[in-house]
Amino acid sequence: MTAIVWIRRSLREYDNTALVEASKEHEEVIPFYVVDEEYFSEASLGYPRVKFWRESLIELKESLQDSGQDLVVRKGKTIKQLRKIIGETGAEELYFNRDYSSYARQRDEEAMELDVDVKTFKDIVMFEKEEILTNSGTPYKVYTYYSKKWFKKEKGRPQKVEDYEVPEIESNNIPDLKQLGFERPNDFEWNWSPGRKGGLERLEAFKDKIMDYDEDRDYAWKDATSRLSPHLKFGTVSIREVFWEAERIKARNPNEDTSGVKTWQEELAWRDFYFQMLYNFPESREEALQEQFRSIDWRQKSEARDLWEAWINGRTGFPFVDAGMRQLKKTGWMHNRLRMVVTSFACKDLWLDWHDVHDYFNENFVDAEIASMIGGIQWAYSIGTDAQPYFRVFNPWTQGEKYDPDGEYIRKWVPELEDVQDEYIHRPHKMNQIAQRESDCIIGEDYPRPVVDHDERREEAVKRFEEARED
Repeated sequence: MTAIVWIRRSLREYDNTALVEASKEHEEVIPFYVVDEEYFSEASLGYPRVKFWRESLIELKESLQDSGQDLVVRKGKTIKQLRKIIGETGAEELYFNRDYSSYARQRDEEAMELDVDVKTFKDIVMFEKEEILTNSGTPYKVYTYYSKKWFKKEKGRPQKVEDYEVPEIESNNIPDLKQLGFERPNDFEWNWSPGRKGGLERLEAFKDKIMDYDEDRDYAWKDATSRLSPHLKFGTVSIREVFWEAERIKARNPNEDTSGVKTWQEELAWRDFYFQMLYNFPESREEALQEQFRSIDWRQKSEARDLWEAWINGRTGFPFVDAGMRQLKKTGWMHNRLRMVVTSFACKDLWLDWHDVHDYFNENFVDAEIASMIGGIQWAYSIGTDAQPYFRVFNPWTQGEKYDPDGEYIRKWVPELEDVQDEYIHRPHKMNQIAQRESDCIIGEDYPRPVVDHDERREEAVKRFEEARED
């Protein structure tokens, strides 16, 4: 009896739950991937994410071939291609790992109607859907209480795939980026190693830093974060692998402070939390989770074109914000502290529509994950679950002074400020003419003046939120 394992975003063989379970029950298993070119033409995608996905997919196919197996790739509409290969092979069972966005759920419901026994599995998260509920049986909206149960709950461990054979079946070539409609952006720096090999290398490198994660993670100039997010996004490593590797580090250091390890594991809990939020409250994809703020009239990017362009191009005159936005545009990634700062700035200082911010991030982040992005954006916008209170506004000046005190991060990503004296690096508009000439940075020419008055915008933002609450 033949089984098809529909591979989607778990681009690995080891600890791929659907593949593991299929290999237990079947000697003949067909790992199957559909490149839905219609999806690539219609979805809001960007070069960094598509390149990471494609290289990871190629590596998976090559690694399977090296072990005497294969990944069967077809191009076309997903359900049509699934129906076709089921007919070609006479497969009696279809296995796949569950996903939780509205798009994925609708697609998977269609797959459940295929003329074959369908078996689905939890894989991309540790806990899903309604596995962790309040004592009254409702989904959590507050992370703190959710995380307590998350850490106490027994967790699955990584599993090896058993031996299986893949029959010889026609397979299409994986399209190149140009065929999919994606060109490398000008001045883009590709610094990623996709695929399972890259994910394991990244995990190994992070093990040397994880003990200090709680102390170092917020400092933008330090390379102190794991950068595993795109690997978890595309499943080149599993959440179970990275969690239990962190546990082993704690076990090997019984007499040391391992709070850094726990703090990093909290990031995995946050990821699960946002996935269950998206599943249980799918309306948050389009609307503010907090109903009291759904009436807020945000500025569309078309209505605030100058401010929008200044923000996405890192030309706001706020160096810490600009450094983050330029890092994103140039590398497809941004330090997590900056993600909070630039998103808060887009909200409280520029009053930009959060939907536009989401779409921009979705196109530019290599690790764009809809659940985490919606959760994070709505948190910074004070309209989501467990959100930053609307009256607590990030100050872009002091955030830079605290988390990039010597301006090392700013100078790296905003090179026109490279020679600015330390006392002015966070507020270059305060330089007098002599200091501007000495630093070879004329404000208003080489680097812009602040596009808004932060103190005024802060007061205005708080007032607008209060008015929305009263309506």
